[in-house]
Amino acid sequence: MKKFILAFIAAYIFLFVWGWLLNGVLLKDVYAETPNLWRPQSEMMSLFHWILLGQALIVFAFVMIYVSGFAGGGVIAGVRLGILLEIAAIGMRLGFYAVQPIPGKLILYGSMSGLIEMIIVGAIVGAIYKPAATQTP
Repeated sequence: MKKFILAFIAAYIFLFVWGWLLNGVLLKDVYAETPNLWRPQSEMMSLFHWILLGQALIVFAFVMIYVSGFAGGGVIAGVRLGILLEIAAIGMRLGFYAVQPIPGKLILYGSMSGLIEMIIVGAIVGAIYKPAATQTP
């Protein structure tokens, strides 16, 4: 349970900081090109708790899946899980692109950054759950 909580907290902090850096700083101008697609800043801030909850659910599910079938594989298993989950997320983004007027470059940037994000989350979780070193007699 201690490793689970530590992995959750470490991955959550990374996900939060990465999300702010990506969406709040690096892609800010890209979002500004399509203001009609997004809530006004003040409204977004009043709903910020939903972002926090959403990120917590993502990290919780990631760690639960890792523990359920990837634990023991260390960083490589975490990275593998991150890649697999991001492939699913890219599929969802493509579906959103087909039905919502989201700029293609946001889908591309979101997918590329999402892959980096999930690889790092996987590495963090895998490092915390790294297999115990075997001792030689």
